[in-house]
Order: sequence, then structure tokens, then C-alpha cells
Amino acid sequence: MTLALTTAAATAFHDNRSFGKWLRAKAACTMRQTRQAACMRPSVREIATDRILEIKQGAGMKLECLEGSVWVTLDGDLRDVILEPGQAFTVDRDQRILIQALDSARVRLVQSPHAL
Repeated sequence: MTLALTTAAATAFHDNRSFGKWLRAKAACTMRQTRQAACMRPSVREIATDRILEIKQGAGMKLECLEGSVWVTLDGDLRDVILEPGQAFTVDRDQRILIQALDSARVRLVQSPHAL
């Protein structure tokens, strides 16, 4: 009888540990999906003429010019990109990005979930 109870208790403990592992994994997955969804949400920023918007790390980020025009440059990259309304640029390097408004502008920033 004692052996049967011990086996049942061990099985229940094992099942609870498995359930706990599953629950922690599920919670981590949900948090990761929430963080990705938040990062994928577009952020629209208004930039006044001659002001600069700095983004520390922007690998995979898509920049879309909605109004005005902006000058985009990345640290250590020889390219300079000018965006007019309707144009977009996807950042392919994990460098600091500087976005300067050549005239009053609105830009949409969309972070790729794969860059996380």
C-alpha cells in the first residue's frame, strides 16, 4: 500500500512539474508574441524642419515617408537616402540611424519581428 501511494505521489509530482514547465513555456511564448506585436505596430513620428530623429539600433526597420522629405543616414555606411512621400527604405544594418527632416515631415517606423 505504501509503495502504491508513493508511486502515485511521484507520478502526480512529475505531472505537476511537467505542467509547470508547459505553463512557463506558454507564458514565455505569449510574452514574446506580445513583444513582437508591439514592435511590429507602426509608429508615426512627426519631425520638424532640420530636426533629427535618432534610432539606436534599427536592423530590419522599415522607414516610410508619409509627408515632407527626410534624409536618412546610417553610421559607418556611405549611402545617404532621401525619402519623399510614398517612398520607403528598409534598414539592412544594425547601426545607429539618423533621420533629418529637410522640411516638416511625418515618417512611419515599422520594426521587423525577425530583427528581435
